[in-house]
Amino acid sequence: MLSAIAARKAAQAANGQSIHVPDPEPLVEPAPSSSPSPVPPTHSKPNSKRKSNSQAPNSSRKRKKKREAELKKTRYFEAEPDPFRNSDDVIIIDSDDENTSDAPAAPNTRTTVIGRRAWSPSAPINDSSDEEEDEGILDVPVPLASHPAAVHRPPQMLTTFRAIPEKTVFYLEPEEITSLNLSADTATLVSLSPGQTVTLLGAYCFTVLQGAISITGVRVPAAATAHRVFAPRSSPIPTLEALDEKLPQKSLSTVPARLAAVFGSSGTLVVFYPLNSGVDGLGRICRPFDGAFKPSRWQDGSDADHLRLSGVHMLTQPSKDIQSFILPATWETALNSLSDSTSGVYFVKGHKKSGKSTFARTLLNRLLCRYRKVAFLECDLGQSEFTPGGLVALNIIEIPVFGPPFTHPTVPNFAHYLGTTTPRSSPSHYIASIQSLLETYQLDVQTPAEHRFDGDSRISDAIPLIVNTMGWIKGLGADLTRKIEDLVQPTDIFEVEAPFFEYSSAFDNPPGVRSHLETSKLHLLQPIAPSVLSTNYSASDHRSIAILSYFHAIFPRMAPGELQQLTAPVWNTTLPLCAHPPYEVDWTRAFDNITLCGAGDEDVVPSEIDRVLNGALVGLVACEPGSLDSDIDIDGADVSSIPYKQGSAAPSPSTSTCRGLALIRAVSPSTSHMHILTPLPPHLFSESRVLVKGDMELPVYGMLDFRSNHEGEIAGVEKAKVPYLQWGKGEGLGGEKRRVRRNLMRKGQM
Repeated sequence: MLSAIAARKAAQAANGQSIHVPDPEPLVEPAPSSSPSPVPPTHSKPNSKRKSNSQAPNSSRKRKKKREAELKKTRYFEAEPDPFRNSDDVIIIDSDDENTSDAPAAPNTRTTVIGRRAWSPSAPINDSSDEEEDEGILDVPVPLASHPAAVHRPPQMLTTFRAIPEKTVFYLEPEEITSLNLSADTATLVSLSPGQTVTLLGAYCFTVLQGAISITGVRVPAAATAHRVFAPRSSPIPTLEALDEKLPQKSLSTVPARLAAVFGSSGTLVVFYPLNSGVDGLGRICRPFDGAFKPSRWQDGSDADHLRLSGVHMLTQPSKDIQSFILPATWETALNSLSDSTSGVYFVKGHKKSGKSTFARTLLNRLLCRYRKVAFLECDLGQSEFTPGGLVALNIIEIPVFGPPFTHPTVPNFAHYLGTTTPRSSPSHYIASIQSLLETYQLDVQTPAEHRFDGDSRISDAIPLIVNTMGWIKGLGADLTRKIEDLVQPTDIFEVEAPFFEYSSAFDNPPGVRSHLETSKLHLLQPIAPSVLSTNYSASDHRSIAILSYFHAIFPRMAPGELQQLTAPVWNTTLPLCAHPPYEVDWTRAFDNITLCGAGDEDVVPSEIDRVLNGALVGLVACEPGSLDSDIDIDGADVSSIPYKQGSAAPSPSTSTCRGLALIRAVSPSTSHMHILTPLPPHLFSESRVLVKGDMELPVYGMLDFRSNHEGEIAGVEKAKVPYLQWGKGEGLGGEKRRVRRNLMRKGQM
């Protein structure tokens, strides 16, 4: 033991360092005796069950200490004892000097440990999320199939690109923007090497001028097209990655002289410019999304201004409230192995919170690289992609979508309004609506008559179909999903496996049921692992922001008779809904029928219909001439009364279509007028002569005034006097919200 100390002292003396060796006794732990004396077991049984205190005064205390020591020794979250520290021939010297000596160690010595022991992959880690917050460490979610129980991965860099002015980043002047044919006031050119990534938070546009990039699993080549990206913290953030592709370079004749050397290189050139759409103002209206397009206090803002884009922030490292978009390997395999059918029908199904809608959006963007238009049939009433909840809709999409559903509200080409977030109460109407939309697709959409020859090499004489189903896959939900599959007759079926431990055999084909596996190509997909986003934002929050985004959207004019996408480019978030100027409508001339299709609405008598419609969320339905019942008007009723018949059925899906939603802000029975708010263009609003009200209501955020500085009032009115709102608990029997339990079993089911 002393020879090791002598060798250490000689090495330090040779380096000219001061030598201080403490006494070895307190540093070396005593080794256990090689031959401990055995303690014979006691076989004698005590006379009584309890020992007197005189026999063993400290026995209970000793047993307690021994038990605590054993528990402390076997705790799973603590590191195991260091085997080097308990060894006989190890000397631990605490020293601040990091220089090691090359002097040979003395015989019978193994190791000299200086300070703290180095990290070993075999040693357990005392992990704590609170301790890692300061270091910016985040466990990046991975698919469940490759998610071991105790894997600690290093944090992935969200942005590997380094912003160096005049080398990799160029701030374009107005004349340079004009020469590059960009429609923007401020733009930044970024030069990326193959494999480099850029992750931006906020709303922005980008145009690829040279090379190609990959975003959310979609390849975007160089073209003059400007792509809109919405990247809030409430959804996975897309990352742009430069691809190693040698594409034809842009003609240098139109390139500014300052950028000629950059365009002559082999790098990927992308232009970013801000997107002033007003979508970030939705956070003031729906408070859970307040600041969703801005970095939180967990993000480092040192690299935020490198691009000099208003409202756009560069993210370098992940944080506790940021999740980047990661494409699982099975998704990539499925997207690369689609069937060879010219007009395929793709059926997506899976459990809720498994990434089903995210995969459907990725599939849509992939198909738009091959086709000019893609049809998207939305069968999920609660989590719709392009419309608010309560609709089954058929949308014709032409432009890729990079963002969550509330960032691309769209007027559906064909739709039917059920007014609920689940088909539990009206399964027959739900199936009839989907069947009607499928017939419309097969007759009017699948093979369009128009053909354009404008240099676009994508397929234009066929429109494929994507069917996105709901996440209710048990019981009645499984039967409805199987029925939809029978109606669709898909060429490809994408089934997302149940996430975590929510395994269900609801999709297994029972005996006697015809399977489409003989004619359909089945793709099994990995689910997306849970993230912090699912805990911060619930499904109800996403439904609320989707409805409010729809009512604050400004839709463009649409040429009648064309199958084109009508997505809102901007939002008006400067005023709350209570301050928007409404349409004043005379119901005796504007509407032919008003229908209630919610549960229990058949009990509403005609004299109470004006109270029911006050503040109601309704669907605007256009029906074919002569399709409505001839006995809508009640005999002997006043001419100025609302055209409502108690217990009337909803319009038939085969002879009607829903144009959109509207909010009835006020009803005045004395003047037969009502005030209606709707974002629809006037020509679509005038075609809708039937109102359908279901169970859905406007979120409470839409009834508030975010401009008010006083908490006790809304739009200058005292809270207690504001209509349609009640603060606190309800009064009277049945005034509180009813709780429905569906997990109770009958005696025969136990």
